Amino acid sequence: MRDVISRPIQALFGSKFNKIDSAAALQNTLDLVEDAAVIYDSEQNRVLISNSAFQILSSYAPQEIINSRLEDLFEGLSPEAIEKETQCTANLRTRNRVNLPVEIRKTSLDAQSSWWVFRVQSSAGMQYNRSEWQKMLLAAFSDLPDLIQNPGGDLRGAIRQILKIITDLFETHLVCVYHASAQLPELTKLITLEELTFFPDSLPSTDLIRVSTPSLWLPGKRMVTLLHRSARIAGLSYVASIPIGKENAFDGLLIIGGMDQQPPPYVLETGQALAVYISRVFARSIFEENEKKDSTYRKYLTQVYSTVYEYVQEGVLVVGGDSTIVEMNPAAELLLGYTRKEVQGEHVENILITPDRLLPNLAGVLSGSAPSVMENITLHRRNGQNFSADVKILPIRQDERLVGVSILIGDISEHEQILAQSRQLEQRAFLGEFMGVFAHEVLNPINNISTGLQILSRRLGAESQYQDTIARMENDCVRLHHQMEALKSYAKPYEPQQERVDIPGLLKRILDRWRPRMERSNIAHVYQPAENLPPVKGDWRALDQVFNNLISNAIDVMRDKGGILSVRVTLSTLISNRPHLEIAVSDNGPGIPDDIRDRIFEPFVTTKSSGTGLGLSITKRIVTAHRGSITFNSYPGGTIFRVFLPACEE
Repeated sequence: MRDVISRPIQALFGSKFNKIDSAAALQNTLDLVEDAAVIYDSEQNRVLISNSAFQILSSYAPQEIINSRLEDLFEGLSPEAIEKETQCTANLRTRNRVNLPVEIRKTSLDAQSSWWVFRVQSSAGMQYNRSEWQKMLLAAFSDLPDLIQNPGGDLRGAIRQILKIITDLFETHLVCVYHASAQLPELTKLITLEELTFFPDSLPSTDLIRVSTPSLWLPGKRMVTLLHRSARIAGLSYVASIPIGKENAFDGLLIIGGMDQQPPPYVLETGQALAVYISRVFARSIFEENEKKDSTYRKYLTQVYSTVYEYVQEGVLVVGGDSTIVEMNPAAELLLGYTRKEVQGEHVENILITPDRLLPNLAGVLSGSAPSVMENITLHRRNGQNFSADVKILPIRQDERLVGVSILIGDISEHEQILAQSRQLEQRAFLGEFMGVFAHEVLNPINNISTGLQILSRRLGAESQYQDTIARMENDCVRLHHQMEALKSYAKPYEPQQERVDIPGLLKRILDRWRPRMERSNIAHVYQPAENLPPVKGDWRALDQVFNNLISNAIDVMRDKGGILSVRVTLSTLISNRPHLEIAVSDNGPGIPDDIRDRIFEPFVTTKSSGTGLGLSITKRIVTAHRGSITFNSYPGGTIFRVFLPACEE
């Protein structure tokens, strides 16, 4: 066999094949022929071997082709044509019973031999050879670089135009692209030109591993992926799968299929070329998406920084490397008393005036030292007032280069006031506890003294010259007893009893009790309760004390000149959406002096020479315990106290 075929094979396949040692070598050599080819023994009328291209074209396995007669493989191929013609046409009977028009070219292996090489090319393949195919691809790909560089954000549109090239070249609409999902372990069908759905909407990611190289599946071949099984069920004549992307980092699959036709020539090569462009579209789309995300995130950060800069409670000054002020936020304007335009370009030492070591620390940070934190320093406002502040000096760097500093100013003067008030409240709490104990201890001696004075008065008799002195001492004991009881009431914790209280009825009873006193003092009163007022929940005894104190104070300030006492009860939503009863007690007395208005509800503050100064303090405490509030308005010629108590919701 070696002697018979060596020279013709060398002439047929080229000088690079100098030696054929076996039939296996002949098979391997025949597989290198680009066209479909078989070696035919004319004496025995049988096919000896076929190459892989012929197997793909016919869809037959090699064992089905060997020993076949040419009449079984080709329809319309007469024995005369086999014997005499070097070139003829016929129809190739494919495995799926489709007759494929082909052109057959016959070449003898040896003049003394009966072996012939039949090269078979389909009509589709006859349309162009490799050089023509390359020219067609260059023409089809001419617009792809611009498409890739400027996809305009339309990933699907760009890939659809690339797939359109395949449909134009190979006259098939069974073309689609699967894209690997970063979130799901699967490939999703991204774009398809199928007129009817043959390929599944998704593929498991393992399919991408199984077809990691360009491959062509034909009926009869092993099905290794879900894609192949779907093609077999749909009756497709071939499926070409080409991975998209770089090796070990594939982005997806390009799928080309056909029905009732053989695989077009160069389908894998064309798919590989187009897969490169699709991969670039993917990369461009990812780049643009990342750029968009980065741009959105930068805008978000800018908005966050702007919001923080504008609305943060700390004052912020941005100082350049030359120690001049570049920017200042609204909080700093309020703290320092300057406007933004006034300080821009000014040296920082002209604005931040302080006796502390702020400027040396600022110079140190500008020279590259660590950030500086200064606590409880004194700064001066534009109007000369000073305030306590915590100051942080932080460097601003750009590309590892120091370009300035930011100065954060926190006003702690209010915090200092709160601390002072807290200390004062603690002292008052201690004083209240002490006074409660003191009042309890003093009441017993006072009672003993009062009892002793009463016994002494009876023994001396009514005609004794000491009766007036004893009476004054008894009055002093009564007054001291009243003050000690007030101290005890203020010092002990108070929790109101919860029951429904009819405020209009309670006020009417209180006014009736004070009616004789008002008539003696020439005081008229006006009582105006609204109709259908709801009750409140609370302790009627404590509320009786509240309104008794307010009415008593109003009568006391009008006892010399007389006047009008007005009590009005209405339903109000002034302080919250929840309805409250508003009880207004007004008089036309001289008003509350200016020097005690801010302290009117504090203990031991009074305008009465004989008062304890605890009445309004206890009143406010009771109202607050009932979840209400009390306010007042005072002016020369009158005072109005308003008590707000939450109405029952039933």
